[in-house]
Amino acid sequence: MQGLFEYKLDGKGDAVVLGVDLDSISAKALARLDRYINWEDVLKLTENDPEAASAAERLHTVLQHLGR
Repeated sequence: MQGLFEYKLDGKGDAVVLGVDLDSISAKALARLDRYINWEDVLKLTENDPEAASAAERLHTVLQHLGR
């Protein structure tokens, strides 16, 4: 069974809005995906790019909250 996952990205200048709609199946799948990502490696790869490192940390936090 497939889940519902939709996103909308809207931006003007430096302001970007990301809207995500998903059902519980997709949310649980994304939470499981978090377990397969080696976040330590991601942070090592982004150590020279503070903005990317910060975005990776926020994504990790979001995925953890989906699993609750």
